[in-house]
Amino acid sequence: MQKTVAINSRLCAFHDHFQSTILTFLSCYCTCSLRCLGLVVYYYCWDMDGIRSSPVRLKNIGKKRPDSLKIDLLKVPTTENGTSDKCATPTESYSSEDSVNVTFRNISYSVSEGFFKKEKKHLLNNINGDFHSAELTAIMGPSGAGKSTLMDILAGYITHGVTGQININDKVRDLSAFRKQACYIMQDDNLQPLLTVNEAMMVAVNLKLPSDLSLSEKAKKVMEILESVDLGSDRETKTFELSGGQKKRLSIALELVTNPQVMFFDEPTSGLDIVASKQCITLLKELASLNRTVICTIHQPSASILDLFHHVYVVANGSCMYQGSVNALLPYLSEVHLTCPTFHNPSDFLLEVISGDHGDYSQILIQKSKNGLSQRWRSEIPYSAKNGLREIYQTPVVTQPPVQLTCIKDTPNTYSTSFGHQLLVLLKRTFLVISRDKTLTYNRLLTHFCIAIFIGILYYGIGSEAGDMYDNFKFMFFSAMFLMLTSFNCVTTTFPSELPIITREYFNKWYSLKSYYLALTFADIPVQICATLLYGSVTYFLTKQPVESFRIVSFLFMCVLISLVAQSFGLFIGACMDVKNGVIFGPFCMLPFTIFSGFFVQLNACHPSMRWLFHISFLKYGFEGMVLSVFGYDRPKLPCNSEYCHYSRPEKFLSNMDMAKSTYSLAVIFLGGLIVAIRISAYFVLRVQVRRSRGKRR
Repeated sequence: MQKTVAINSRLCAFHDHFQSTILTFLSCYCTCSLRCLGLVVYYYCWDMDGIRSSPVRLKNIGKKRPDSLKIDLLKVPTTENGTSDKCATPTESYSSEDSVNVTFRNISYSVSEGFFKKEKKHLLNNINGDFHSAELTAIMGPSGAGKSTLMDILAGYITHGVTGQININDKVRDLSAFRKQACYIMQDDNLQPLLTVNEAMMVAVNLKLPSDLSLSEKAKKVMEILESVDLGSDRETKTFELSGGQKKRLSIALELVTNPQVMFFDEPTSGLDIVASKQCITLLKELASLNRTVICTIHQPSASILDLFHHVYVVANGSCMYQGSVNALLPYLSEVHLTCPTFHNPSDFLLEVISGDHGDYSQILIQKSKNGLSQRWRSEIPYSAKNGLREIYQTPVVTQPPVQLTCIKDTPNTYSTSFGHQLLVLLKRTFLVISRDKTLTYNRLLTHFCIAIFIGILYYGIGSEAGDMYDNFKFMFFSAMFLMLTSFNCVTTTFPSELPIITREYFNKWYSLKSYYLALTFADIPVQICATLLYGSVTYFLTKQPVESFRIVSFLFMCVLISLVAQSFGLFIGACMDVKNGVIFGPFCMLPFTIFSGFFVQLNACHPSMRWLFHISFLKYGFEGMVLSVFGYDRPKLPCNSEYCHYSRPEKFLSNMDMAKSTYSLAVIFLGGLIVAIRISAYFVLRVQVRRSRGKRR
């Protein structure tokens, strides 16, 4: 009877304490939720530079759509120092004085292949060419011919290992100045999927136009560009919901913000159907008609698309086999007795000739075009059976000796806006993306909350009794492991997908890499801290740890440090590897920190030759900090509800776990320093990866 009464009294006490704990937690959670709601309302009302410009604000801008995809853009001329002049008179196209002609002579490029035995593979062989303004140029050729490599070299995307000379208007190219007047739109449409079309455009104008331009001027320019590329009705559509053709047009629109004089397009029709491809090439032809130099690679266009180009440059095996107009292509081939069958696609016939289906004519065509030096076929040549070919005299071309092209580093004042403005705009964009990312934000918070409830119920009340001290020890180790793995994996699996976007935007002079990295770091840290505090606070109170303010703060602060160190490691691994390799090698890199954390093996029990590993394990310092915040600082003897409790005094337990001499301050210093060191290292790795990604393309 007495035993039953005791059990009932314990159950009642358990129920009362559990109820009070839940009420306390719900009260705190509601308070935090209301504060977060206020921040969200403030955040969505805050419209820094109009990134989230509403349709109401833009409804009176650009109502009239230009006819037939006519590009009616505001030109923002540049001054001598490369900065934009907002007071310039708007014009529709560049004048003849502003035209840019790209000429290259004796361009060669090779790469090393093989791991043990390095062999040189020549991708370009002393190739020559002339690309003029007001012309839409197509670089054609089979796969592996060197089209994209030539495009990368001309755009400045590849600089190392290139020999030859590139001239801009008959002057040796200044790469830093050239990149201010050019843009490179790559084959893959690397866009932020969670931004709307209008938000993506507002980010572009805020980064690429001077910060002293008014919001109305920027919004007007955005609407004019979107209407010009037929995206005005889709400005509130998220980019991942766009079709392939719409994504391609958005990629073009993002670079039209600064009205570049030279535009490079790598396979602009890739993945598009015939209708979307024709619309895309028609848009490029309209851009070229405004006295721009538009160059694009294309694999095998249809006859109707091929007819839209002004100039064709054919590459095969790293050499030029033809340079001239579209109408002169078939007469050029007929001179070497290669006649295209009637109703046959000229581009198909050209690829058949290059592939050797009609015999080996490679050297003959290379010699005939003089590897791109011949200008004989640039004019539109009328062809008829009666008159034959109109004789065109070849203009003399002065060859220049090969010059080693060197990489020109970015100089200060390269970007249109200041570092601080870039950081603010990128912070706004990153916060916007994070707030819409269910996997990275909402699922992370939900996972931490659900696991916290589960662990809190599983280990309910273990922090108040001496008999459960070792179980409490295991709970803290599990908490450290959980926070480490979730923080690490969230970044490792998401950050590599950002690398293509960074490469495109950084190369096109949107922002500096420092501003992007700081924005990424500052934006994601609050989410990780909120998730960690949510888990730590729920489990701390459900497990009935001592309700002392300094112990609660110390425990939660150590949880935050552990998660931030793991997040920093994830950022470092994500910058080094792709998602597949990061998932495989990432946990392997974290394994030593787990083994030498002090839970599986204590320092005194380890072999002397391996004890140094304990001193570099961040999980050991974090785990010790969590244990010390609960059991340290002269915590009094715990009540024992059993006949005997071996660890009723916390200092005895700390002594047996080799933590008697550990200090909380050392753990904070080590973890804080490690966060700074790893994040700095991750930045430099990111710089290397961005540069390496430019060298991997061929």
